[in-house]
Amino acid sequence: MGESHTLKEEGNNHFKTGQYKEALKCYKQALGDASITDNEKAVIYKNRAACYLKLNDNQAAVDDCTASLLLVENDPKALFRRCQAYDALGKVEEAYKDVMTLMKVDPKNTAIVPYYQKLHPIIQEKAKQQNSLPSKVSQMFNLAFDPSVELDKRTQAFNNLIVLSRDDAGANLICQQGGMEHLLEAMKEKQEDVIIGALRVLASLARNSKKRATAVASALDLNILISVHGQGTKEVTSAAGHLLQMLLDWYAGLQDYRAGVKHVEEEKKKGERVRWPKLQIDEDEQKFVDQVFSVLIKVFDSSKVTPEARDSAMQLVMKNVTYKTGLSWSGKFLDTDGIERLLTVAGTQKLYKTLTITDMSRMHASAALSTIYEDLVSDKQRDKFKDKCCNFLKDLFGDKNVDSKIEAIEIISSLLQGPYDVGTMLLGMEGVVQIMLTMAASDNTHYQRVAVEAIVHSASKKDRCTGILKDAVPILKKLYQSADDSLKVRALVGLCKLGSFSGGDVSEQPMADGSTLYLSKICRKFLANTTKDCDLRKWATEGLAYLTLDAEVKEELVEDTTALQSIFELAKMPERNMTYACVTVLVNLTNSYDTADITPEMAELARFAKQHVPEEHEKDKHEWVIERILKLAKAGMVNALVALSSTESKNSRECLCRIFMAMATVDSLRGLLVQQGAVKALLQLVENNTDNGSVLAAHALAKIAVTLDPATAFPGQRVYEVVRPLISLLHNDRSGLQNFEALLSLTNLASTHESVRQRILSDSGLSAIERCMFEDHEMIRRAATECMCNMLMSEKVQEMFAGDNDRVKMLVLYAAEEDFHLVRAATGGLAFISANHKLCDKITQVNQWLDIIQQILVTENTEIQHRACHLVMNLMADSKDIATKLVQSQVLEILMAITKLEGPQYVEIRKCAQAALDLAKDHGLIKPFGAQACSLEQLREALQVKPLTITEIDENEEEGDDEDADKETSEEQTKKAYSAEEEEDEEFREEMGLTDDKEETSDVSDRLKGESEDGREGGEDGREGGEGSAAEVKAGEEKAAEPQKDSSSSSSVGKESGSEPAKEDSKPSENAAAT
Repeated sequence: MGESHTLKEEGNNHFKTGQYKEALKCYKQALGDASITDNEKAVIYKNRAACYLKLNDNQAAVDDCTASLLLVENDPKALFRRCQAYDALGKVEEAYKDVMTLMKVDPKNTAIVPYYQKLHPIIQEKAKQQNSLPSKVSQMFNLAFDPSVELDKRTQAFNNLIVLSRDDAGANLICQQGGMEHLLEAMKEKQEDVIIGALRVLASLARNSKKRATAVASALDLNILISVHGQGTKEVTSAAGHLLQMLLDWYAGLQDYRAGVKHVEEEKKKGERVRWPKLQIDEDEQKFVDQVFSVLIKVFDSSKVTPEARDSAMQLVMKNVTYKTGLSWSGKFLDTDGIERLLTVAGTQKLYKTLTITDMSRMHASAALSTIYEDLVSDKQRDKFKDKCCNFLKDLFGDKNVDSKIEAIEIISSLLQGPYDVGTMLLGMEGVVQIMLTMAASDNTHYQRVAVEAIVHSASKKDRCTGILKDAVPILKKLYQSADDSLKVRALVGLCKLGSFSGGDVSEQPMADGSTLYLSKICRKFLANTTKDCDLRKWATEGLAYLTLDAEVKEELVEDTTALQSIFELAKMPERNMTYACVTVLVNLTNSYDTADITPEMAELARFAKQHVPEEHEKDKHEWVIERILKLAKAGMVNALVALSSTESKNSRECLCRIFMAMATVDSLRGLLVQQGAVKALLQLVENNTDNGSVLAAHALAKIAVTLDPATAFPGQRVYEVVRPLISLLHNDRSGLQNFEALLSLTNLASTHESVRQRILSDSGLSAIERCMFEDHEMIRRAATECMCNMLMSEKVQEMFAGDNDRVKMLVLYAAEEDFHLVRAATGGLAFISANHKLCDKITQVNQWLDIIQQILVTENTEIQHRACHLVMNLMADSKDIATKLVQSQVLEILMAITKLEGPQYVEIRKCAQAALDLAKDHGLIKPFGAQACSLEQLREALQVKPLTITEIDENEEEGDDEDADKETSEEQTKKAYSAEEEEDEEFREEMGLTDDKEETSDVSDRLKGESEDGREGGEDGREGGEGSAAEVKAGEEKAAEPQKDSSSSSSVGKESGSEPAKEDSKPSENAAAT
């Protein structure tokens, strides 16, 4: 019996004596045994649940019972103990469900009767209450719509109606009993809580039902709703805006359209050709949509609405105006006066109080203008947009009132933050720059602030603002000396932009040496002073977003913990206009931005052509970057990233993924990432992201899954949620490193339990894994084979192998390869599936199957030899015909030689070999005799067995410190990780950093071809994925040395990586390999 059995018995003894905590420790250790079977796991989970019940940890008992039931369905003890735990937690419905299941599974079980007698009346009473739903609705109506009732009771009644309306039965009943008319009347009351309650109930009724949404839209007076939206409090405005959005989603069919768009995007990622969905909208619905947009546009610059209502109207337009995810109303928007109204908001000065706005109003106007401009599909429409903006500004500049010119400059500043092309076009109008510089040089602080903001925003692109900056720099330096902090910090950001134009190129510095460090010091002073206005700290962060391209600035900033904490606090604030600046600073500090890989040849060619070649700063080298990442993690960066992950900006979400990826590259930080919630954040970032951002998020999850125990890294449902992102990394377009690490992570996940393997199957993971088994690169092929062996623990996968295909043949042929890890994985898989009669037959249908078995039996490696003996033992047990073939070959002599081996490492191997001989004896094929068997060394020499090659990576290998020695670059380390001793084409090595094992692959292909021609396997190769699935392996594209450590530490299916060992990577027990 194995170690798990001993630990289980020890735990049982502790339980009997009441030592429940000691029993828990034993059961936990037993579950960590890699050789444990599913049945044994189920028993231990049940026993541990009993301990938790005794310790009153009922939720843990529920979790363990559920885990046991996933392994052994409808187990009576697990059901009974989960029922007890549910009952203790007060979860009556769940407990009653287990009671009924147990009574069907084990009707003679008398222990369940008291629970049935206790729970059945409760469930019956709940059923009666549900049947009295009409009376509940009527009661809520009497309370909610009676003005004489106390306000608290009316508010509670509205909340109850919201709950009832979430269910279709309750929602339909509210509509049938005249609730719609009552709610519309309640909207006209003066009580704010009543209005909010009525709006929320109407929104809940419209949700998830086009029929009810149509009824609400038909009964609703849109002018009244807009009046409520524009003149109420912030909460009332939010509730009215939510109702409008629900009507657009469900009445106009926007929800179905967005679902269709999402489906098309997913199919396109898979390489499928799918038509773009068409928004289905009839005449009445279109009329409603046009009316909604028309009234929202009037709200933009209305003086009769609250500033919160103005912001809400702009947000509703932004969300629904585009053709891709909205109602395709951008073209119609141009035919209205909406552009002019948005420009009015963009130029409004709070100081003059001509229009009440919030701090975010101008930003919303800028974003709305950008959204509409980018959604326009033709040059004619874009020209019309520009003409509207140009004419609007001409009118303002033509006005003799100075305030009009101030508004015009503010509009240009807003456009430079939104549709930048339009802003630069307006900036090029005659006299505009001169007006802006004159304002900046004036003595009026307000004029200076508006002008310097426009100068700062115009400096976003170097090639378009060189002329402006030439004249603006002296003015910025002068304004920087101002006593007004708001003016000083804006001038500082302008100087920061100027100082960052060279990026990370140390050979080209536009400012004097040390100037960037001085500017960063000033920015950090603004950040360090938490008493400063939040707006000042935001501008200081934006300045650092530019300055942190300089490596010296990066090093100083990571040492300034106070400034970092201030940035993290800004990141957590609800004002999302700070998100991009904060994220950009962190991207620069971690060097997680894209950099051009300049080869020596290209650099030489550029010098010959007298072109500038950027030079990397010494402190941007890999070792410096890792140190900065460690310091940032210590300062609390992970929590800040998790807080930022809720942003809706796709660019910001991609930046967050870059930072997470940089942190996940450092294996010592992966536990911290899990501990502080990064896994949940990454799973969210996979969705609603750029294509590159989704890949980076998935890759970061793969790195975490490679080295950490899946049960710890992905508790509960997350272990299922992470499967799809990992499978996406197996696509042909992904790099070799991404393929490899995704395979390692899936291998670890597949070793947990059957439900995870079923999830991999349902997400089409098996075909992707199988495709990787035919890759040219040996480490990808090996990792795929190891993953497939874990998948073979699923009966459904075994059924697929038993079909009309060559999957079993591939495993048999891989067992004859020279790569140790590949042979070990293939042999483990064969040992496992040989307990299946159909698969045994398929093994023996492969040409030279006996030769291959003899070869792995006489190998010097005890792991492979152990698995080979299990394979032979199962083949002997399967049928007398197969046993006869084995006995008639040299396998009999090899088994006899193995039984004579001495040493503790051969104990289990001798047992397997002896068991195989005993089976041959039971078949009547051999008789006991005392003849002296040949030694294993003699048999190896006779069979001409070649020693296996082991491609490993020295985990302690470090780069040399001697500058004069031949230093190993990260690219050279990657080459070591992916190629052993074979010499390859030098150009391919420099380009890819990989070895292309053509001879080994062609050898396998030749065998497959020979088998197919022989006709014994029934024609063409039946594997999914086929040949030519990945012509190139790109695993060497990653420059960092860290991924090689992952490759080394995890190449044995997670065994050396510190995670829970994958089952096929350990020695198979007799129970695992035999029937």
